[in-house]
Amino acid sequence: MKLTAFQVHRFWLIRATLVLVLTCLADGIVVWFAQRPIFWSALIGSSLPFTMMVFVAIPTIREESRKSQSD
Repeated sequence: MKLTAFQVHRFWLIRATLVLVLTCLADGIVVWFAQRPIFWSALIGSSLPFTMMVFVAIPTIREESRKSQSD
């Protein structure tokens, strides 16, 4: 059976998409309602690399190491 690119990369791709969408939603909501939107928008936008590391990269590394140990 030949796997597609989405099937191979599904684990991290769905997580990365969710983090990106939620960050954009939070940024939009803050800009809409905040008194000083530039500061908060910059703060939320600059937190994206950290959230990608915490919610995408680290779980992907753990999943790969768990798979390699079980093989």
